[in-house]
Amino acid sequence: MLVCLALLVFVASATFVAATADVNTPDGYKINDNLTIDKQPGELQGKAAVVTSVVMENGTDNITLTTFSVDGDVDLSDAGGQKKTINGKEGIYQEKDGRSLFLCKVGEQFVSINAPNEKLIEKIVV
Repeated sequence: MLVCLALLVFVASATFVAATADVNTPDGYKINDNLTIDKQPGELQGKAAVVTSVVMENGTDNITLTTFSVDGDVDLSDAGGQKKTINGKEGIYQEKDGRSLFLCKVGEQFVSINAPNEKLIEKIVV
């Protein structure tokens, strides 16, 4: 479920690389190093994964970017949400509790973005 994947944030117009996932960082956002998770055990859709997560903040707003390294493929059809393409990346999109969530595959990793709105996700996904 995408709610379990929630954690994503990005920083001012530089490019941040989390593992191998290239993403843009929206203006005004700064990484909160105290919330960074680096290569910890976790799971994605019930499969074991190595998880890296970065949280960026802009005042009270935050975006969480989480990458999941999983052996093999993961079936996202039961992840909840709807299929959606954002900036050429196919994934699963959901709005929940006033947040926008997007989960997609980038290279060999899965990337989850949890942001205040879809417009910020569009700015992040390259």
